[in-house]
Amino acid sequence: MEISKNMIGSEVTTWYKKNGRKDLPWRIKTTPYRVWISEMMLQQTQVNTAKDYFLNFIEQYPDLESIKNASEEEILILWKGLGYYRRAKFIYQAKEKIFKDYNGLFPDEFEDIISLPGIGKSTAGAILSIAYGKPFPILDANVKRVVGRLYNQESYQEKKFWELSKKILDKSNPFLFQQGIMDIGATICHIHNPQCDECPLGRWCLSKKNGSFYTYKKKKTPKKKVFLNYEIYKRDGCIYMIKNMDLGFWNELWMPPYKIVENNNREIKHGLSHRELHLEFLVTSGTPKGGKWINKNEFNNLPTPKPISDKLEQYAKSFL
Repeated sequence: MEISKNMIGSEVTTWYKKNGRKDLPWRIKTTPYRVWISEMMLQQTQVNTAKDYFLNFIEQYPDLESIKNASEEEILILWKGLGYYRRAKFIYQAKEKIFKDYNGLFPDEFEDIISLPGIGKSTAGAILSIAYGKPFPILDANVKRVVGRLYNQESYQEKKFWELSKKILDKSNPFLFQQGIMDIGATICHIHNPQCDECPLGRWCLSKKNGSFYTYKKKKTPKKKVFLNYEIYKRDGCIYMIKNMDLGFWNELWMPPYKIVENNNREIKHGLSHRELHLEFLVTSGTPKGGKWINKNEFNNLPTPKPISDKLEQYAKSFL
């Protein structure tokens, strides 16, 4: 059957009304601020992981006015364990710009939204479509897969995929359509083993017709191994901590003093997007410099990377 862009758009909208994940916390009460925070969290993070973080974040900062005076460190604390901490920094930078340049009101024009730190075309499109009902295309990983398979594209070509995403957009109801197309990608059009019999777009899908389901995933590049030895200084229920400014990752997060070494007796292996970290922790003595003593009762109130937090929790229970 020939692909009809108008029929596809309305079909996705109709499907979402009946089958969409309307219980996701950021969909229960839709505001530009809530859509923004959720979209920032959903970059590089699965929905099930993001839900609790979103609820916790919104409990602390329910709207723009409440986050106005939040420090970067306070936002980072709420991000602890979610990873990709640059997103939290972008939220801080963006809210500063919103109050400086837009009188504390979230902008509603594409060029203004995309000027905010951490927001690209797809995130801007999601905010405009879902929060403002303006028909702008999006192209997150799920939508990319649905669109590409619908038209049986063998490889990802950014300009082409944006055109296709725009082509099928239900301009009469972008609010429902965008949530629908994302949900189809997340719950039906899986990377592997797509559930074609459940897909509302099956009658038009050229990949289903041809039996060729491309994934459009980037080729993985080998991760650089980094060996870190953390020096644990302790006294009177405290551990000495520094704010990291030099590693090139985990910037401005707190951790014990460290040394980059050639190799170590790894206690923790932790993966980042481009690095494989091998962490060893060594209790030592001496007079550390450049940081401050942190009481074990204050560990949870400090933005620290997840593997460091886990280790500090062990120390708090064992010998502090």
